Amino acid sequence: MRIKRIMLLYLFVVAAVTAANPTVSLSNLPKEEVISQYIINLSNDIYGSIERPVDSMLSGSRGELRLSLFLSPWGELKDAKVSESSGSKELDNICLKAVWVYDRYQPFPEELGDEDRWIDVPIIFEKTKPWFPESGAKSVKEDMPQPEFFVGVGIDDAVDIAMENDMASRIAEEEISLSRLKIREARRGLYPAASLNIMETTGKTTAYTQDFTDKEYKMKFEYPLYYGWRLKYAVEQAISNMKASTYNYDKVQQDLRMEVEIAFYSYLATKANVKLQEALLKDVKGVFEGAKKRFDLELSTKAEFLQVESQMKQISYQVLSSENDMEIAKLVLTQAMNVKDIEGLVDVDTDLESLDMLMPVDIDISLEDCVELAYRNRPDLKIKEHMLDFNDYERKIALSKDQFKVDLTGTYGKSGGAYEFEPLNMDKDWYVGLKVSKPLGGNTLAASYTKEETSQKHGQSSRTESVSKSLELGILDNLQSFSEKKSASIALKKAMQELDAAKDAIFKEVKESYLNYKKGLIQAKTNFNKIRHKEEELKIAKARAGLNEIPSSELLKAHMELTDEKSYYIEALGSLYQSLARLNKASGYTLFLDNDTFRIANARPMFKAKP
Repeated sequence: MRIKRIMLLYLFVVAAVTAANPTVSLSNLPKEEVISQYIINLSNDIYGSIERPVDSMLSGSRGELRLSLFLSPWGELKDAKVSESSGSKELDNICLKAVWVYDRYQPFPEELGDEDRWIDVPIIFEKTKPWFPESGAKSVKEDMPQPEFFVGVGIDDAVDIAMENDMASRIAEEEISLSRLKIREARRGLYPAASLNIMETTGKTTAYTQDFTDKEYKMKFEYPLYYGWRLKYAVEQAISNMKASTYNYDKVQQDLRMEVEIAFYSYLATKANVKLQEALLKDVKGVFEGAKKRFDLELSTKAEFLQVESQMKQISYQVLSSENDMEIAKLVLTQAMNVKDIEGLVDVDTDLESLDMLMPVDIDISLEDCVELAYRNRPDLKIKEHMLDFNDYERKIALSKDQFKVDLTGTYGKSGGAYEFEPLNMDKDWYVGLKVSKPLGGNTLAASYTKEETSQKHGQSSRTESVSKSLELGILDNLQSFSEKKSASIALKKAMQELDAAKDAIFKEVKESYLNYKKGLIQAKTNFNKIRHKEEELKIAKARAGLNEIPSSELLKAHMELTDEKSYYIEALGSLYQSLARLNKASGYTLFLDNDTFRIANARPMFKAKP
């Protein structure tokens, strides 16, 4: 996706988000920034699924529109519509159709809350233009001729297919659904529990042989008046678990994304190297044939011809070795994507000229900025933070069990009983009670007060009313409370330690990725300069060979040395983009890297590359 479209989109979204609160600066509101990035990500996903409209369709429209998506907090698409038309009904329909390519999008960031909501997503088009390196790519050689087209390497397709086939992502989605059920379960505990009872008893008395029947229809209820806030803590704990599950889903997808990116760039580099070695073999066949003719005419020594023959065998071996490396890289990529084969999926036309024009990308960002982005956006750190909250609520729940527990219970309905020769009359039947309990060390003191009124039963001539009071001391029936509090305290300390360890690990990962990227940048530039040096040496060798000043083996050596340097450059360039992928992942996928030929998949706009 081009820089122009991204920047226009970013400005559009920021303006839309800040319009609701224009008196507050965006720089002081990270919440708006997070929401803006989320909307941009939705726009990128939809834009990538849109069938490319013809220029006539774009020329007959404004070139931009706004879609409204009705999404659940976990990204389920429930409805969609065009809220602001582009002026072309056909273009609107194409975009709306692209929305339904996915039935689930990215889950809400926590700043958007836990309720279903409409999200306005802008889509901005621009006409197709020949590709030239954007300001995001700093050329190693400024006067290098630019290509008139670019080759799509299909990395976004590879990542999307991997996510569709990844079982870990599906399990993570199920965990989010489970965590939401846990929230519903915890919230249910805040409200009265009720049940409907129907009972009928028939039998005989011992004194008479007369049959009797008792019937009752009642509704029972139990309401937790006070549990020392433990029920509220249970809800908050369940919400923390849901947030941790949501970020775990993000973590699983980011881990998978990086795995695919690394495998993809490795495959791309090995495929380019195969073409490079095949081109070398084709170029030197004429040299070998000339050397053989000279040997046959006894114009060169046998040692010279054997040297040339050995070099040709070495080149053939390099072709075979590079093909084997490509097959291994392809296997790694297919395993990362969870598919059997990728034939026809990845379109990589890596001829030498277009490869030389792929320049290293020098992004304008410091190590401190990368670390700050990682601390703000890494899902594994968010998981640890929410698990810390989870264990803190567990500790609060354990402590709250030492407080009073007050329950209101009761029943209401109708009941009655009579002998078979008497009419059965149903009358009111109710019961209400208050239960209070309080842990005392390892014991439990419980008191209750109940009042009930029952209807007339068989053998009775009037209704029955009663009031009951009780006091009970459970001896050593609450010893588990000590272990529960101790266990909760230990779990909280472990969560704190894991959070600190996660921060240290993230800092180490970011720093290693950043330094490896900088080292790879220098290496790629160095290899590129060596290529130019070897090209000049090959020109000289060809001229001297034409004058018979050097043997054919020296000319072959010059060809091989140039190819070796180009192979090193390919390897360095592939490693550089692998380092960029690792740095982007280490920073929470927040870097803005846009190079249409060799890019980081689905990067978010954050930092522009150096012009």
